[in-house]
Amino acid sequence: MKWMIGVLIVLFSMNASAQSSGSSLLWEISGNGLAKPSYLYGTFHMLCANDYAISETIRQKLLSTQQLYLEVDITKPGVQQELMTQMKFSESSLDKELGTDFQQVDQAFQAITGISLNLFKQFKPFVSMSMLTLKTLDCPDKIQPESILSGIAKNANLGIEGLESVADHVAAVNAQPLDSQLLALKKMVEQFDISKKEMKELVRVYQLNHTDSIYAYMKNQSMSNDFEQHMLIKRNRNWIPKMVSAFHQSPAFFAVGAGHLGGPEGVLALLREKGYQLKPLAL
Repeated sequence: MKWMIGVLIVLFSMNASAQSSGSSLLWEISGNGLAKPSYLYGTFHMLCANDYAISETIRQKLLSTQQLYLEVDITKPGVQQELMTQMKFSESSLDKELGTDFQQVDQAFQAITGISLNLFKQFKPFVSMSMLTLKTLDCPDKIQPESILSGIAKNANLGIEGLESVADHVAAVNAQPLDSQLLALKKMVEQFDISKKEMKELVRVYQLNHTDSIYAYMKNQSMSNDFEQHMLIKRNRNWIPKMVSAFHQSPAFFAVGAGHLGGPEGVLALLREKGYQLKPLAL
């Protein structure tokens, strides 16, 4: 679960002014020659419907721009199939990698999801862990904030783009050693009640709408340096040139996992290094 936290969400300053480093999840980007502001919003990739609603402020800021940027353009036809294809083992399988542990893991997986792990044995652990993560949200109705934002953007005829391709995203996931992924899968099925409690706490922290609290929570969950480098920092650095190019062409709204915003090499800090002003906005 600790490995999956960053995957799903893969989240005082010099003074108490608008330059606060972590007092919101919605930020206005201005300065450095920008004629109009753009916006950066930290999301949570999947939530119970009762735990989330797009605020009017977020809606209006999105509609004041001309383009929505997500981590990956989820509205692109075939994106889910492309993700699944790229997550397949090339020369092995999940049952082979788990060896004698497969049957026990499969039984626990079925007890949690109602589905046999045999259906996912051609895929790397990320796929089955994603299924388990959905089950940590103890509710019948789940929503994806990015889908809501995409719907608003489509209805307003705004452009929708991705800061990275599916291949880029999969490469970041696969940068985590396979043995670490397998161990995380086994721990998650064995300690699923703990995973549910951790998800509940993560949602609570997210609802504080405070970027630094999310980053601090991730660090306190023993986020490895390897994970932070590949899943957060490297991707953050890759996104900055694309963000800068985009909002110098036209105002844009960026919605990325909240875990990417905070920290010394988070998107907020990296944009400030480029000379942009980041102002927290009340939700």
